[in-house]
Amino acid sequence: MIRAALVLVALLGGVASADTKVAAAPDPKPPPPDSIADEESAEANLESNAPREGVTLSLSLGGGLLLGGGNGVSRGPAFSIRLGHVATRHTVITFEASGTTAAHKRATQDAAVTDTNGSLYAGALRYASRSTWVRIAGGLAIFTGNVGSEAQFAKGGVGGLVGGGLDLIRWGQLVLGFEVFGNASVTGDGFRVNTGFCLGLTKY
Repeated sequence: MIRAALVLVALLGGVASADTKVAAAPDPKPPPPDSIADEESAEANLESNAPREGVTLSLSLGGGLLLGGGNGVSRGPAFSIRLGHVATRHTVITFEASGTTAAHKRATQDAAVTDTNGSLYAGALRYASRSTWVRIAGGLAIFTGNVGSEAQFAKGGVGGLVGGGLDLIRWGQLVLGFEVFGNASVTGDGFRVNTGFCLGLTKY
């Protein structure tokens, strides 16, 4: 009887020791959090300025400079109209018409005439932070010039644009911002550079 009791006690002790070892085993290491889910949770209570989904529409108006073509530096209104589509959380593919219109005199006694350096471009806009962005574009450039009060001509070519902007105020899907751009083009009438300094309204 004593020997049987000792064997039973030893068996029970072994079972208890095995249970203790199993219970003490560490949990497996959890997988790293998903980067997109982590970013979404960080912005859960904030109003993000990053691009949203779907189609975007932007209209920017301001002033700019037109340089080149033997007319020196001319000043006038600048514009940019962009249609875009959100590609990622921070990138928008864009299609745009932009340019600068400037009045100048070919001679001191002449009446002022107006030239326009415009462009039809495709490009991309990338948010660098919650409220700042940069963009590049390229494509067809069109220079429309005046050589007198009645005579006009248009010359086509190619060009490229770089720009950047700052989102100032957001109302739901509307954003008011400030942007600048520089556009260089080569057409049948020579090399020109035009710039724009604009206020813009964008709908996401």
